[in-house]
This record gives sequence, C-alpha cells and structure tokens, in this order.
Amino acid sequence: MKSARLWPLLVLIPIIAFIGARALYVNSLGGGKKEANGACAASVATAAALKDLARGEVAAMVVAAEPEPMPALAFNGPDGAQKTLADFKGKTLLLNIWATWCVPCRAEMPALDRLQQQAGSDAFEVVAINVDTTRLERPKALFEEVGVKSLKLYADPKADIFFRLKQSGQVLGLPTTFLVDPAGCRLGVMAGPANWDSAEGRALISRAAGQGS
Repeated sequence: MKSARLWPLLVLIPIIAFIGARALYVNSLGGGKKEANGACAASVATAAALKDLARGEVAAMVVAAEPEPMPALAFNGPDGAQKTLADFKGKTLLLNIWATWCVPCRAEMPALDRLQQQAGSDAFEVVAINVDTTRLERPKALFEEVGVKSLKLYADPKADIFFRLKQSGQVLGLPTTFLVDPAGCRLGVMAGPANWDSAEGRALISRAAGQGS
C-alpha cells in the first residue's frame, strides 16, 4: 500500500522539476515583468522586431522581452590569446556554445559555417565557442572532418563559460546559442540545434543586424 501511495509522487517529481527549470530559463531571458535594463533600453525595439521571425527552422529561438547585457565572458581566440565579448562590440553575434561530445552540436556545425560564409562581415559574426576540457585536439579535427572553412575556432578549455551560464539558468544543455546585438545585449537564446543557414535563420540574422525589413 505504501508503494502505491508513493507512485504518484514519483511521477510528479520530475514533472515539477522540469517546470521549475523552464520557468528559471524563461525568467533569465527577461521574460518576467520587470523594468527594462537601462544599458539595453535601445535594444528593446530590435528584439520586438524579431518575434515574428522566430519560426520554421528557428522557431525555438526565445526572443527576450527585455534584453539584458551578456556576462563578461572570456575565452581563447584561434591564436590562443584571451578574448572577451567586449572585443566584439559593434557587431551582431550568433554566440554558440558547443562541444565535440555533443552530437547535436556536431550536426549543426556545417550550418553555422555556411551562415558565417554567407553573412559574416564587419557587422556580423558567428562566434562558436568550444568547451571541451580534454583531448583539446578534437575541435580542430572536427572542423576538418566536417569541412568547416569560415568559422574561427574559439575555445574555453576550462568550460568556465558553460558552468557560469548554467549556474545562472541561461544554459540548460548543449548546444545553446545566443543572439547578441552590437551593444552586447542578449536579444534571444535557443536551446538545441538549428538549421542556421535556412531562409528563416538568415532572415532572423539579417533583421537582428539591421539589414532586414
């Protein structure tokens, strides 16, 4: 009898945990009713203009109601020198957090590469940051394996970025991709992979970068 009484609770616990995690995730995007962050007040209109473009191949993009500044993330550039997001100020970024052990990450890398090839400019860049902590030769080997030609290999071999964003509820798993405006404000975030060089993906990026109608 006791086990029969416990069974409904065992079913409910993971459901409640999932709902709580989802609420934390949405609230971390500025979805709650709070005053817009002053540093990103000018980004509100840009984010609002993206809502109707989060569809099709990029329907999972959660557009921020109230954009907020991205954390001051640090990582290594292709030459091993440390970089931060501040180094990209003035550019719209598609900031992708990935690892070679993540199968969906591997699958979407060619699409990210094609997007960078097609849309990369002084105004836009795909910044794909690898967070492998062991066998650090793997990211470069993967780029060669899938034919990546346009992406730069950014890396955080300590995975500090992943754990920091996970702690704050902004990352639940990999891949996670942030859309960041030239002021360094988070316009939206997507959990999971996407066909980024699709018509919908290109339209979303074009409008975020101020090139679309």
